Formats: sequence, structure tokens, C-alpha cells
Amino acid sequence: MALPAAFFTGRKYLVMPFDLYLGIDWTGAQPARSVAMAACDAAGLVRPVQPQGRFWERLEVAHWIADQAAGGKRILAGFDFAFAMPWVTGQGYLDGRVPDVADMPALWDLVEEASAGGADAFAGAAVLDPRLFPSFWISGPTPAHWGDGSTKRRRVEMVAADTGAGTPVSVFKLAAAAKQVGKASLAGMRTLRHLRALMGDGLCVWPLDMPGSGQSVVMEIYPTLFRKQALGGNRKVVERKVLEPGLAFYGCHADASLPDRFDDHIGDAMISAAGLRHLSRLPSAWAPAGMDAENARREGWIFGVGA
Repeated sequence: MALPAAFFTGRKYLVMPFDLYLGIDWTGAQPARSVAMAACDAAGLVRPVQPQGRFWERLEVAHWIADQAAGGKRILAGFDFAFAMPWVTGQGYLDGRVPDVADMPALWDLVEEASAGGADAFAGAAVLDPRLFPSFWISGPTPAHWGDGSTKRRRVEMVAADTGAGTPVSVFKLAAAAKQVGKASLAGMRTLRHLRALMGDGLCVWPLDMPGSGQSVVMEIYPTLFRKQALGGNRKVVERKVLEPGLAFYGCHADASLPDRFDDHIGDAMISAAGLRHLSRLPSAWAPAGMDAENARREGWIFGVGA
């Protein structure tokens, strides 16, 4: 079968098959007790990947991926957090307070600096940094600076809502106690920066770059998209009897050792791993409708939105 080609800004890339597809459910809490990872192999077998200790640490996940790649596996890893903040034309990031920060890697450097060395990529201190703090909705009613919210969302988040993929929460909205997307994303940006340092040219961060031959790839995912696509709704996946039809939708199946019940973090990780295997074979997923070169460099994109 011919391999798919992905197109981006007029250039042609060959998207080779991967050895492991990883779905990673994330957290910004400290300690990081709800991080979950699942792997889908090339044949479609999906299984949870368990840490050596009781819980995954964020940087432990980064080292595990780097070790797998060093051992010869080509990895496609999807992380459930925002890879960047909104970029507003004429202002830039963070309402114009950081004019020298012009792309995702520079933003990750800023977050790293503002995090004051928090252990295991924890970024709690970054929220209170004067360069970041004024943009966040920390608590209470809608703050005056929020406006209609349009400058607090990335382009991909608006496309996701418009296309029915779901409604991702703004990275700046910390008032939603159950969805601390902002803190998770800040910790994630620190983790991406660390993973890039570990893997060097062996890693592609999509869509900042497009994958070259032999590179492993990390990308942003939104498990809601996979649940809605495979299960026809947004119910939490905590039972094998619910998960299995979703995996089958993507041409995958669960490992025989999977218990009948598990937590929703594992459920999201497993259906995301299967969804990544499926979507990565579609050329349209690599060059989605609505994404341009500026989005790719400054805001990133959720894999599968607009595919």
C-alpha cells in the first residue's frame, strides 16, 4: 500500500509508520498522580503503560519516551495539554507584555524561567509571574480583562468548537476547578522543552515542524475528540465494555490483561492511543483545514481537529 504524503506550506513530507502510538493523559498538579499513558502497537494492540512506582512523574514520561526512541522505536506521542498560549495579531502573547517572545520554543523558555525551578516540571510559580498573571482568570466571576473571550482562545480551539470536535477550555481559565488546563499546559511546556533537550534532532514537535525520516513525533491531543468520534458521545470511559467498541472503531483491540474497570485517565489514554494510530494514516490530519504557518509556529494545533 502506498504511504500517505502530508502537505504543509507547499512542501511534501512522507509520513512513515510508527512502532508505538502513545496516548498520554496529563496533569498540572504536584505531585502528578493522575498522569496516565497507554501504547498502541503497529498491529493495533492497546495496553496501559505502567510506571515503575505507583504514579508517573512528568519528567519520567519524557525519559521513558526518549529511552524507547534510543532503543530503535519510532514513537508518535500525543499529550493532552495545550502546547502554547493564544497569539493575538498586533499584541503577541500575554496581551503584549512579552514582545520578544515570538514562537512556541521561546514561550517554553519563558515558562521555564517563570517556574522558578519547580520540581518535576511543576509550573505553579509561573501563574503568579507578573508577565503571565494578568492574563489568567484565577477565580470568581468573569474578570473585566476577559472581554468576549476571543483573545483567550487559540485558533484551533475555535475550530474545534465550530466543527463539533469539542470545546477545549482556555489555557487562561483557572477558575474551572475541575479543568486546570492552564496549569497542566504550563507543566507540559516545561516537559516538552526537557524532552526536546533529551532527544535533539531525533524529535519532531508537530506542527512546529513536520516529521523527517526516522524522527519520533510529539503532538497535542484532545481525548474528547476521540471519544466523540469513536463512541458518538462524550461519556467517560471507565469500563472495558465501553472502551472496546471505541477501540474497534479505530481497528484496534485491548490487551487481554486489561481489567473490567479502570479510571478515566487510563480510558482517555487508551482511546487516544488507538485514535492516533488511525488519524496518523490520514494525510489531512497532518495538514488540517484552518491551520496556517503562523498557527503552527506560534499556537500549535490539536491533532485531528480539521482533518
